[in-house]
Amino acid sequence: MSVFNAIIKSLKANYVNILVYFLIFAIFGNMQARSTVTTKEDVFEETTIKVAVTDYDNSELSKAVVQYLQETQEVVDPKTEDLRVMNDNVRFLIYDYAVIIPEGFQKSIESGNEENSLEYICPGETASAFLLTEKLNDYLQDIVIYLNSGYTETEAIELTHEQMVKLSETKATVIDTADENHRSFYTGMFTFNGYTLMMLLSICGACALTFMKDKDVSNRISVSGMHFFTRNAAVISAVLFIGFLITSVIIAVIYVMSLQYPGGKLIFYAIDTYCLMFVGLGMAYLICSITANENLINMLSNMLVLSMSFLCGVFVDTKFLSDSIVKLAHFLPLYWYTTAIKYINDTPFDSIWSRQFGLYLFIEILFALVFFGAGMVVSRKKEQYAI
Repeated sequence: MSVFNAIIKSLKANYVNILVYFLIFAIFGNMQARSTVTTKEDVFEETTIKVAVTDYDNSELSKAVVQYLQETQEVVDPKTEDLRVMNDNVRFLIYDYAVIIPEGFQKSIESGNEENSLEYICPGETASAFLLTEKLNDYLQDIVIYLNSGYTETEAIELTHEQMVKLSETKATVIDTADENHRSFYTGMFTFNGYTLMMLLSICGACALTFMKDKDVSNRISVSGMHFFTRNAAVISAVLFIGFLITSVIIAVIYVMSLQYPGGKLIFYAIDTYCLMFVGLGMAYLICSITANENLINMLSNMLVLSMSFLCGVFVDTKFLSDSIVKLAHFLPLYWYTTAIKYINDTPFDSIWSRQFGLYLFIEILFALVFFGAGMVVSRKKEQYAI
């Protein structure tokens, strides 16, 4: 128990590192997750935009167009007649759209020439502005159709106005229910967690194991009469406890941050994260077998984890990486962790636990065993040659 307690207390020397990486995770991981989250909500919904209207015609028809815009959009005064200033106002989003009704507008419509009868100033890039242009064109085309059908001008305006206002009250939405087309908040947070968890475990785990290699500590344990098996069982237990504690705290932090989002798949994300925990501890063991210097431990941890994070889809999604880089990433544990995260995100809840998901977890455990094995080989060789 004394060995276990001593290793746990050695974490105090790394409280700054733990705090820094937790803050990085809580701030930047949260920002990344929120910026990339897409849910099964309305992907598109028609919106009201701010429209500046200038009416130079002041005819019955031009007033009807202005009234239609007032009933369906947010109409504002352009406060200028300078086209260049209007264009700048639209470009700098003082208003979203400008409509200019020129003199002779009504006569042009009555003659059946509705094309180019209105002047528009719009960014040309927004769906809402494009739709408004189409609506105004439809409005004028309907007027011409009614006039050509024998209706009076007043009747044509009333029928068109009633029809177009009713049409604008219809809410058009596009809903995509396919899991693979959406990225959950959990996916963003747990993906970034690949970097945070590996760094924390590599540094804290390696420093805890290195603590036991200190000559003074080793000599004290030797004269204590503690059995070899008991001593090593305490070391293993302490390191596993550190790993489970850090991993569980991270999962709890993610859960608290994601309360506003649906989280039915948390259990599978947690399973994948606990598998990565063994990879992080294995890397910690390998690093501490190479060096006992804390500065070198930090340097090696950063070098290995940062490299894997960029190559394996933690910081940059693998779909943006070249095929050669993705092929290389197959030989790194974080690739299989992020692949399992994507699989959880893209698969319905009742189909996640499958042979494919199990394969991803198994590969992660294999990497952990490889790291532990490599660490044992390095330790053995250093012992043989008294390095």
